[in-house]
Amino acid sequence: MKWYVFMLFLLVGLVWRANAQQIDSQLVGTWESTDGPCTPCTLTVHPNGTIDFALGGSAVQVVFSQGTPGPGIDLVFPLGGKADLTLSKSGGLIGFYTSPRAAQRYVPVGFQRK
Repeated sequence: MKWYVFMLFLLVGLVWRANAQQIDSQLVGTWESTDGPCTPCTLTVHPNGTIDFALGGSAVQVVFSQGTPGPGIDLVFPLGGKADLTLSKSGGLIGFYTSPRAAQRYVPVGFQRK
């Protein structure tokens, strides 16, 4: 088997495993934001750990997602954009978004339950 086929299988397995993880029950639900680059953004966290994300009503692929011990969630989008979000004491989901194309990194973003 060629090395690139092996790497493809390995990558698919890692993404599958990461997306199938259990997520903290406090994060499960639909969250909405109009902060930073969001106009608006909707983040839906399912109990099985899968994530749905929409920007301005259009679905955006989440390439990788991972629950954090915080409780929180880290997201990676196509072309390298990423969001690091943590559940705040007030019940919101807050953190930073970093775009690979923008000069400004770590743009604050906050989500509230919808």
